[in-house]
Amino acid sequence: MSSRIIITEDYNGKKNAFITSIIKKMSFEEKIGGLLTLGFSGTLPRKHIYDFVTKYHCGGLRLSPTTRSFGNYIDPESGKVTVKVDNKHFLKAEQQPLMELDQYKDVLEELQTLAMARPSGVPLHFSFDQEGGTSADFNFGGVELFPKPMGIAATGNKDNAYLVSEAIAKQSLSVGFNYVHSPVLDINTNPNNPEIYTRAYSDDVSTVIAYAREACKGFKEANMIATGKHFPGRGDSDVDAHYHLPVIDVDKETLYKRELLPYKVLIEEDLLPSIMIAHSIYPALDPENVATVSYKIVTGILREELGFKGVITTDSMTMGALAMRYGVANACAMSLVAGCDLILMKAENGLVEETIQKIKQFVQEDKLTLEDIEEKLYRILKLKYDYKMFSGLSCEKPETVIRSGKYSHLAKDIARRSIQDYGVEKIKAPLDRQKKTLIIEQMNKGVPNNGYWYYGYFYHQSLKCGLNADFYEIDYVIDQEDMEKILEMCHQYERIIITNFYVRSKKANNPLINQLEKAYQGELITIVNTPYSFTKSEKNQYSVLTYATTPRNLDAVCDYLYKGINPLGESPLRGVGDADE
Repeated sequence: MSSRIIITEDYNGKKNAFITSIIKKMSFEEKIGGLLTLGFSGTLPRKHIYDFVTKYHCGGLRLSPTTRSFGNYIDPESGKVTVKVDNKHFLKAEQQPLMELDQYKDVLEELQTLAMARPSGVPLHFSFDQEGGTSADFNFGGVELFPKPMGIAATGNKDNAYLVSEAIAKQSLSVGFNYVHSPVLDINTNPNNPEIYTRAYSDDVSTVIAYAREACKGFKEANMIATGKHFPGRGDSDVDAHYHLPVIDVDKETLYKRELLPYKVLIEEDLLPSIMIAHSIYPALDPENVATVSYKIVTGILREELGFKGVITTDSMTMGALAMRYGVANACAMSLVAGCDLILMKAENGLVEETIQKIKQFVQEDKLTLEDIEEKLYRILKLKYDYKMFSGLSCEKPETVIRSGKYSHLAKDIARRSIQDYGVEKIKAPLDRQKKTLIIEQMNKGVPNNGYWYYGYFYHQSLKCGLNADFYEIDYVIDQEDMEKILEMCHQYERIIITNFYVRSKKANNPLINQLEKAYQGELITIVNTPYSFTKSEKNQYSVLTYATTPRNLDAVCDYLYKGINPLGESPLRGVGDADE
């Protein structure tokens, strides 16, 4: 299928001849493929991954190296499957082979070489989440990890947002990741928000702007594509879009003063190369459509009102909020009509073929023109050109970059400056290490379970600090049998230290702690990862707030409890939403 090229001009009013020449040579199928970010779970490419690159001509891959398969969405409240993702490409084993840094880089280089050998020569973008804490697709090989955004803001110094994003970018780029789905620009004004919570910097828009600005600068100067999300804002919600459809019922004036303001500011400052759209309904902006498929929101507000010229990407198109309302393939095509450029399709199954066929159908029915596709493709390829992707992966050795010690020092410093004493009473630190102690720790399946970060990490570090402690490991959410055993044996100990971590889709263990507070007479210390009711017990007498369950943050907790080194974090929550100005 031939076409004329109608291309959005660059900021200087000129078109990039290199990019336009590529688009002219691309087939119709290649052009559609260039709009797709497809999923690659695990570390070993199987046949369908090679097909994504050579048969479907995908523009990029969304990497999830520590997850074997992209699975069903299961509502944590009801336990029911809200969206079924039938992946036939996977075996029964849950875990992927662990790889060293250079081994995984070799995998990405192989895929990149395959992509650049295509007739178009278009390189792949490798996108990932690296928000902080367990929200980190790159968490293996000793990479230094940092707290979630609210933990960065708890340090009280916005310069730390720059340092952290620079560290994330340089470590990740050395392996091959090049397109990060950060920073989160949501204003978490609803304390019952089960999806955003500490993924936001604050509930205050001025704080979010200040920290996100520095994060964007850090990514930009390190040559990592940043993605502001979730436009136009997901902070004022008590529903998780992975399982249900959030309705952000906020008046238009408030949305513009609060939710949209970070985007307005950062677009004007040319700090957002990419923006991700939220799977939510905003009655004040478009009462009929989810934002992802809303022309009024994507094109009318983001493109035309705010003047955004960069790449607009969808969130994962298999999330319940969208899939149940429109159907996955149909929603993908609808999002392009609305004005999105990139479709994020993480499901590694027949939905990929269905999506491509649905886009072709939309073109045949004149719902989407070839000129539209070429404009989107131009923005995507120009972004890759600007971020030097046509030059291939970084030549730096990941071992040298990550194990230099530079980022370890930074992670330790950020951890200490973020954690807080969060109980009704201040912990009497340093603790008497001879007291007979029981450590109850959740099995966090989000960790790689290698020599750097493993199950029972906090217990092991406590032993190294000389604590007289026994260990009881529980599932992330405790079962009834373990709860009964702990309540029976707790009286044997003078002290109990228990983790009470919350992660999206998994409740914390408040019921167990509430029972212990009533039945147990000794010293009870909780370690929590949010300042919200998800992890707050009824009394919360002695508690440490750490905005991440990662090694450096748990090391900082040990330093506080056993060495008396004071935590320095201060709450970034203001109890307000509008900007001061």
